[in-house]
Amino acid sequence: MNPNFSPIDFAARRARVAQSVKAAGFDAYVGTRQAALHYFSGSFMPWRGAVIITAQGDCKFVYWAWDASRVREEGHDLDLESFTFSDFVKTIGRRLKEMGLGQGRIGIDLSHPGAAQVAPGMLTASEYLELRDELPAARIENGVQLIDDVMLIKEPQEIERLRFAAGVADIGFEAGRAAVRTGITENAVAGAIEKAIRDNGSTWAWAITGGTEVGSGDRTGYLHGVTQQASEKTIENNEFVILDLHPMIDLYLADSSIPVFIGKPDAQQRKLIDCWEEVVATMIDRMRPGEPIPEVVKKGLAVFERHGLSDYCLPTFGHGLGTCARTRPFINLRSEDVVQPGMVMALGTHLYMPKVGGMRLEFPLLVNEGGAEALMKTPPRVHFV
Repeated sequence: MNPNFSPIDFAARRARVAQSVKAAGFDAYVGTRQAALHYFSGSFMPWRGAVIITAQGDCKFVYWAWDASRVREEGHDLDLESFTFSDFVKTIGRRLKEMGLGQGRIGIDLSHPGAAQVAPGMLTASEYLELRDELPAARIENGVQLIDDVMLIKEPQEIERLRFAAGVADIGFEAGRAAVRTGITENAVAGAIEKAIRDNGSTWAWAITGGTEVGSGDRTGYLHGVTQQASEKTIENNEFVILDLHPMIDLYLADSSIPVFIGKPDAQQRKLIDCWEEVVATMIDRMRPGEPIPEVVKKGLAVFERHGLSDYCLPTFGHGLGTCARTRPFINLRSEDVVQPGMVMALGTHLYMPKVGGMRLEFPLLVNEGGAEALMKTPPRVHFV
């Protein structure tokens, strides 16, 4: 049910990253993250694979043989060599040697400084050691910035897809909110959400944390707890309900979590709601071009502190969105990014008090010249049933 999106110029995209590789003094970038594979191929690539972009503009792929035929058909102008069994790194090494880069400076997907989560597809320790053995004369270094600096500011075609994905998240949230009632299981609510987003074009519930997450009651209040895979627990009256959706549209991701409350909150629950909603409003208001992200984070933390709830919040407020959700900007005190027009992020606000309940915001935002634009129509506040 996808619209006719504007086509992506994959050749221009590859050329921009080649320029990034050359400007940084590297000979090639070897991307193994799903973010890079999707960004350069235009095809869904869930298995082990790599893309090689050289400073001279060459683009070659390595991918697992048992899925390679589909990827060739669905991708865009792919020079792809497949591998079987455990020959992934050997094949990468051989391709680099064939391009005369056996002694080059190679940037690889090794780590995201300042990020707690490992982005899907980062090179493993054993693969890194094997690549060093395959290319003993090469300089192998962390190269995530070679592509991340380019992916940070979204193309118009990317914004088009991300906006549509956020609209699908609106539909999924409404289906989940409508399903919430006393006596229904979290799993049944997750099923209603899944049907709604699939019916409207989502092709993959991308999260590795449980797909479509639904938590209720005490399961929303795990201290610092950000994972509520749907269970067979029944939803009861006077509880918080977390709905966390992850639609994917044409390889672009939404990440949406907006709290629901069923019944009437008591005084302690109301205190949490008032604090959380003030932090959300503060973070959205401060997401303005030119603001260093750590300074924006400090504003949100100050609100938690003023309400006396710092022990129950998270000191992190979201992440970037695109062909991956483990990508810059990471909205925390260690970020080196400044808010810029063209950034798209899942703005987060987390507050979890054991035995009382918790709330999670993950809210797709686009930064424009004048500030943050909500990509979802659903208001970022607690919704009552």
